[in-house]
Amino acid sequence: MLLTIVPRSPIGTIADVVVQVPAPSPKAEDAANAVGSIQPMGSLFEQSLFLLGDCLILALMQRNQQNSDEMFTRHANLE
Repeated sequence: MLLTIVPRSPIGTIADVVVQVPAPSPKAEDAANAVGSIQPMGSLFEQSLFLLGDCLILALMQRNQQNSDEMFTRHANLE
């Protein structure tokens, strides 16, 4: 699964699933339907991925009837 600004990228053509995140960065000037941002570099894209990730996790938690306490028992601390 590829989360990307530009689905027609080389990796996008070989990915099984492509999710276009319309959050531009200076390197993706040709992103279709992208919204504008004054944030530097890829900040908007990175923040969008965090939100999308949280939404996916919450949906999976609901589907699997899990709560935060149960999830925390499997949380890895990489410090």
